Amino acid sequence: MAARVVLSLDGAIVSETELTKPVVVVGRHPDCDLVIEHPAVSGRHMLLRTVGATVYAEDLASTNGIMVNGVATGSQVIHHLDVIDIGQHKLHFFDDALLAGGVRDLESTVLTDYERTMIAIQAPPAAPRPPAKPDDLSRTMAIARDPTLVAPEAARQAAVPREGAGLVLQVLDGEGRGETVLLERANTMIGHSGADTALIVRRGQSFFIARLAGSRPPRLNGKELGPGTHPIGVNDVIEVGASRFEVVQATQETAGEPQG
Repeated sequence: MAARVVLSLDGAIVSETELTKPVVVVGRHPDCDLVIEHPAVSGRHMLLRTVGATVYAEDLASTNGIMVNGVATGSQVIHHLDVIDIGQHKLHFFDDALLAGGVRDLESTVLTDYERTMIAIQAPPAAPRPPAKPDDLSRTMAIARDPTLVAPEAARQAAVPREGAGLVLQVLDGEGRGETVLLERANTMIGHSGADTALIVRRGQSFFIARLAGSRPPRLNGKELGPGTHPIGVNDVIEVGASRFEVVQATQETAGEPQG
């Protein structure tokens, strides 16, 4: 599938990215595939996953979440001319098979199908934005949302956190067996680069897991995980590739051990 996303801010095109990888991570962290340097965007905010001819937009438990065509969601299939709100920016999705020529002007592409894209050209000007703080990617500026725009019931239920401050992962099987993986950062990748990987996301005192890349999705307590983020807590068992982890409460001893 030939597809691309166009990033815009206040109606002006910022960049254009082809979705040539199965997973494209979007966020403020410089290691992301699509970097958006803005404090309203989390370090690893969301990802775009291509499976065959289908593209999914998945939120990574970000501070401000994502909206597809004005509706808050945790995970959703996106289609040609859909618009994803990420912080103050917009991601305009295009299926090249349905789009003749390149993307040059938002008004000549997105706005010709206003009823599909729901791009808010009449929205009030955005409030002044404070400068980004690249040295503190774990902190994200929260932005106000319209309370009438809520996620579907299933997405709201999935977003309910399970409390578990000070958690670590104990490696039960696989490389590093017996070692401890600290979860002190906002985002911790587990698994092996180029193979099956997952992301452990810390938001305040809550922890979530999201599939990142690879041919096999991670498993939580023996159940294969679907798209989006899933809350984790003490005693949960996570399988990523050939590795297996148990979520345990951190102690003074484990807190002082190096990350595996």
